[in-house]
Amino acid sequence: MGIKNWLFGKESGEDKEAEAIAKLKKQLNALEVEGKNLLRKSEEQKELARKMLKSGNKVGAKQALTRSHLFLQRYNQNQNTSLNLSTQIDTISTAKSTVETMDALKVGSSVVEETLQKVSPVDVERTMVEMEDQRERISMMTESLSDISGLEMDLDGDFADSIDDELAAMELDMQSESHGSLPTAGSVKSASPISETVEEESDTSDLEDELKKLQKQLEGKD
Repeated sequence: MGIKNWLFGKESGEDKEAEAIAKLKKQLNALEVEGKNLLRKSEEQKELARKMLKSGNKVGAKQALTRSHLFLQRYNQNQNTSLNLSTQIDTISTAKSTVETMDALKVGSSVVEETLQKVSPVDVERTMVEMEDQRERISMMTESLSDISGLEMDLDGDFADSIDDELAAMELDMQSESHGSLPTAGSVKSASPISETVEEESDTSDLEDELKKLQKQLEGKD
């Protein structure tokens, strides 16, 4: 707190916030000490009740156990109050964070608004139209620069036919390389029916052997 505020009794928002949090934490610490004492007293009375009951003093044991429960009840109330104080401290911190976030958002919104004042929707639309026109003109220029129709017209007929024949030959070579040579009649051998029969019999024999193994396993389990 500054000298001026101290003289005239004025406090800023930050001073009030700091003072409130300090008071809440002070009370929270006091409740923590009180809670430990209450819990200790409750345990002491419970231990006293065990001793009295062991010595045969049932009435004294009941009174000690009652005091233990009363201390425990006060301890629970103490913990609830502490929870409220902690929640209030968190609420103050959350409120401060919310205000600071809103201030930052307002500053950002103000900057965006000032920036948008420098340009209008009409300017944006005009700029986009100009960009589209520029792209079209560049495309036309590029097509003109890459046009070789004039070069093809300058070639005589024999030279052009020679180029076409060579191009067709290259295409045939590429097709033969991609597909590979076709198989000849002698290279294809038909499968022998006898071998197929032997393979089928072998497969059947394997199945029968496997079935026998399964049957033995099942008989062994029984």
